[in-house]
Amino acid sequence: MRKPIYMIAALSGVAAFAMASFGYRPKPEPDFKTEKLELDSTILDVTTIAENLNVPWEMLWGPDNMIWFTDHDGKVSKLNPKTGQVTELLQIKDYYRKRLGLMSMVLHPDWKTHPQVFINYSHIQPDSVIVSKLVRYTYNGKALIDPVLLKQIPGYLGHNGSRLVISKDRKLLWATGDLKQKETIHDPAFANGKVLRLNLDGTIPNDNPHPGSASWAMGFRVPQGLTFTKNGNLFIAEHGDATDDEVNLVVKNGDYGWPYMAGFSDLPEEKEHAKTHKSTFPVKAWTPTIAPAGMEYYDGNIPEWRNALLLSTLKDQSLRILKLDADQEEVVAEDIAFSKQFGRLRDVCVSPSGDIYISTSNRDWNPPANFPLKTDDRIIRISKSGVIPKSRRTVKTRQETSHAGASELYQNFCQSCHKADGRGVLGSFPSLVTSARLSGDNEALIALLLKGSQSASGEAMPAFGFLSDDQLATLLSYARSNFSTNKNTVKPDEISRVRANK
Repeated sequence: MRKPIYMIAALSGVAAFAMASFGYRPKPEPDFKTEKLELDSTILDVTTIAENLNVPWEMLWGPDNMIWFTDHDGKVSKLNPKTGQVTELLQIKDYYRKRLGLMSMVLHPDWKTHPQVFINYSHIQPDSVIVSKLVRYTYNGKALIDPVLLKQIPGYLGHNGSRLVISKDRKLLWATGDLKQKETIHDPAFANGKVLRLNLDGTIPNDNPHPGSASWAMGFRVPQGLTFTKNGNLFIAEHGDATDDEVNLVVKNGDYGWPYMAGFSDLPEEKEHAKTHKSTFPVKAWTPTIAPAGMEYYDGNIPEWRNALLLSTLKDQSLRILKLDADQEEVVAEDIAFSKQFGRLRDVCVSPSGDIYISTSNRDWNPPANFPLKTDDRIIRISKSGVIPKSRRTVKTRQETSHAGASELYQNFCQSCHKADGRGVLGSFPSLVTSARLSGDNEALIALLLKGSQSASGEAMPAFGFLSDDQLATLLSYARSNFSTNKNTVKPDEISRVRANK
């Protein structure tokens, strides 16, 4: 017989009193903060589900419907996206935390029979030599145990890369940075500046293009994103130097040109190189640079973003939506979301239901202006929550400016390192406020910008010779006016003379 509502309420009250008497308290719902974002036809919920993290680097959707992630402390953890609870699975003891530390992770696709996790991290040996390790762990239901070293390659203070993915034919693809050793990028005997292809036991597949070499493709600078599309195409995102951040379609034995080419081969020396060397051009490139980071293919329930590469960015502090053609080979359009809203974005993760997760990177070595916030770093969920009525729909567009003034030039090419106040990052990027070069001789200063430089610590300032004489003069004069005791302007004809004698 159906109980009256008042009886149910009374029984519920008794139960609640009894549970409270015995010390039981129902678990409170997580206090997630949700904002709304409207696309052309879709309403999105944007919700912070975890905070006070330390630079989540890699995020993966796990077989247990948890988000598995690495962080700057050398930890591997998993996050319950419903409750926000974080469970630590591993603390790597021998990783080297200079800049990158714990870099990339991928889970074995045959998880039920092989509950294994592949992790790439930096390590410094007793002789102070830096190496990059690929280690396989086994998950026992509570922790990652039994590390097995599969492969070790040279590392560096920076420019290590990297990302890991596993193909449908069960091969491990590993994107590596150039280590600032340009002479070996195009040599298959060396691991730097490559996409490496390995069997899951660390051995070299027999069908690799160079016998005995793990090299699958070469000519990369600093890869930060790597993902397969639904039809199995492999895309890579990498940092350029002063120009031409790139997204490339990776093909067997492809040569992507770095350091001889950047972007679409539009400079005279690049055109000459392309005449005599087989080169593969990017599907997308950006100048000014945006600092691409993690990347995932999306084909979920947000129609505006379906069949697209989702690319997080550091310098630009945005999520780029790179829409693909039907063959998933070309980028045909680009949208930009969350610009400057959350700070630096390090990685993207997509759930089977179509929810998107992004992680911030504001407590790393190069925080942007006004960050980190007290709640940084965070993992944020983006989910479809509704549809905009047709009567209210408007197509949203983004306008670009083609002519940058002095402050825009500084923001585009200098601010990510030297910062908005010109004071740089201690131990990484020099202050312009105290720079003897900026306040010194015009000719030496101009030569520095045209040629670039490299410090003993491994930091480099790229060459800015691709900018026009007028742009360089405007940029240098702006830097002096705002940061230096020497307020003298630099003239375009001075730059022209130094360039001619370079």
